[in-house]
Amino acid sequence: MNTPAFRPAPDAPPLNLVLIGSGHYATGQTALSGRTPTDKDTGVLLPSALFLRAQGKVGRIAVCGQDGDKLQDIQARIGHWAQDPGIDPRFEAFPGPGQHDPQAWLRALDTLPQPCAALIALPDALHAEAMLACAQRGIPFLIVKPAVTTLDDYYRVREAMPAGLLGMIDYHKVFDEANLLLLDDLRQQAYGRVHHVSSLMSQRRDMIRIYERWLRANPRCNINHYLGSHYIHMTGFLTGAVPLDVRATQQFGHIREAWGLAVADTIQTQIRWRAADGHVFASHHIAGWADPGRTESMTYQQMHLLTENGHVFSDQRLRGTRKVLEASGPQAPNPHFFNLSRSLLGGWNLTTKYGYQSVAHFVDLAAAGRGAADDLHLPTLAESEHVTAILEAADRSLARDSAVVSIVREGDRLHLI
Repeated sequence: MNTPAFRPAPDAPPLNLVLIGSGHYATGQTALSGRTPTDKDTGVLLPSALFLRAQGKVGRIAVCGQDGDKLQDIQARIGHWAQDPGIDPRFEAFPGPGQHDPQAWLRALDTLPQPCAALIALPDALHAEAMLACAQRGIPFLIVKPAVTTLDDYYRVREAMPAGLLGMIDYHKVFDEANLLLLDDLRQQAYGRVHHVSSLMSQRRDMIRIYERWLRANPRCNINHYLGSHYIHMTGFLTGAVPLDVRATQQFGHIREAWGLAVADTIQTQIRWRAADGHVFASHHIAGWADPGRTESMTYQQMHLLTENGHVFSDQRLRGTRKVLEASGPQAPNPHFFNLSRSLLGGWNLTTKYGYQSVAHFVDLAAAGRGAADDLHLPTLAESEHVTAILEAADRSLARDSAVVSIVREGDRLHLI
């Protein structure tokens, strides 16, 4: 299958961006800021937006949170970015200094003029509300994964979307070169039929400190939603298969004992899939967020495909760069995800980073207007129907002592049994 080529509109006016959310993924600001380093200390969404503004693709940028003083702190923290060629780090803050307003993002959506788009990085429980607000205003959006965790919420948002309006999910790992290679090989049928897919994705227990407030407010949030969804989604995205049934298991330990939260350290999800030719295969996905704080990588991430023609191993953690320093000990950074390293030609070297590419592709598509993404293979809201069903089925399986939950289609909707 060949994907049609997309060309950004050369004369498209700059896109105004509303960043809904001002936390870790948006700006790098967390409870650990200044104390414990992470792989997103600069954020991803805000520096990507600033870099795109330097290229003339983005105009006004609004950053929305609840606490206006926190936004001023963020503005002060990134002020030195003005020293980098082309970067103007200033943004419009909603709410302003001394103000506290959880709904300030709605005011921003109504304030910034068209053409306008939204980058959404909120707790999962607020995703549907944010997407619905964008849909009602005809504003395209890119939202951090997962879009939603229940089919009811998914269909509520889907029905509210105007025809052709772009809704993309930030499954940024689809832009990772390692996964693009897998996708191309699968399209060329280099592996034959897929028999089994396995994945591991686990992070340091530091993430619990970052998300503690979210978890106490919404204990239904779990690591399968936040992290496991990456490779669950990837399996369907790469193979084009549809899920048949799901069984999930979980283990408790550090988080319950150290934090007093009824939150699993690790979750495993087993899925049966049916490929387009009717072939049935299985996948098994391990997700965790209680790794020791001294692991050399923030995230362990790898895939294995057992196929008709052999094995495919993709270690997406060790990218060939390792360092050992007196202060920090062993480190194995992933240079391909996101960082503000400098280009030899001057300025930030973001164009090779798949975290940035997810934002940049969205901005180009949103600027091109409605329907621009219709024929492309992208992680859109429509494409996320299957992963939404899997995540809800896994939650139900856990609630039923790891019983198998089936996914069946009736008309234009999926149902869980």
